[in-house]
Amino acid sequence: MYMSSLSRLPVRIEILSSAENVSLLENDLRNILTDSSDSCEYDAFVDKDGTTKIKIECTVDDDEKQNAWIQLQLKHSIDCSLSVEPGESL
Repeated sequence: MYMSSLSRLPVRIEILSSAENVSLLENDLRNILTDSSDSCEYDAFVDKDGTTKIKIECTVDDDEKQNAWIQLQLKHSIDCSLSVEPGESL
């Protein structure tokens, strides 16, 4: 049982936001995650309404996921769409 907790897969947090929020999100991710430069990937696209959106995918370990999720929810749940994979509850 102890070994299974050590071998948990990383969790991917996905953030979907308008381009205007990216600098604020990036700053917060730097403060929340141990190494956001290595754990986050950014993708830009234009949605069907012509708005530029940014998708940020951050891979975090089990120790960071709860803290990261809570802080992102508190600061960005109104401006962003947040999801997590695998689909376990946080």
